[in-house]
Amino acid sequence: MQKELLDDDKTSNLRVYAVWFDMVPGDARSRWPRKVLTDPRVEHFWDEAKEVGTWYARQVPSIRDRLTPESRWNDGEVLWDAYLLYGADARWEDEPTHLIAWGRTIVAARDSLEAELETRLP
Repeated sequence: MQKELLDDDKTSNLRVYAVWFDMVPGDARSRWPRKVLTDPRVEHFWDEAKEVGTWYARQVPSIRDRLTPESRWNDGEVLWDAYLLYGADARWEDEPTHLIAWGRTIVAARDSLEAELETRLP
C-alpha cells in the first residue's frame, strides 16, 4: 500500500492511522513490520487489547452499506485487515463521523480505496 497509495503523491494532506494488533499465529508486537508504511503521514499504534477492531466490529451493522463490493466481511468479534476512509471533515467525539467507505481485506479492496483517494484528494 505504501508504494501504490502513498509514494505517488507526497503532497496530499492524507493522514493514515495504522492500528496493529495480534490476530493470527506469528503476529506479535516484537514482530511488527517496521519497514511497512514508512511514509511520515502514517502514525502507528499497537492495540494489544484489540479495542479498536472490537469497537468497529460492533459498528458493522450501521456501516455495512459503505463496504466496498469486492470486500468480504463475515460477522466476527474483531474487524481487522481493513481500511476505513474518512472525509476531511471527520471528527471523533462519541464516534467517528464522515465515513466514506471501508474495505476488507485491504489487498482485496485496494482498487476501491485507490479510486476513492484519486477522486477526493487535492
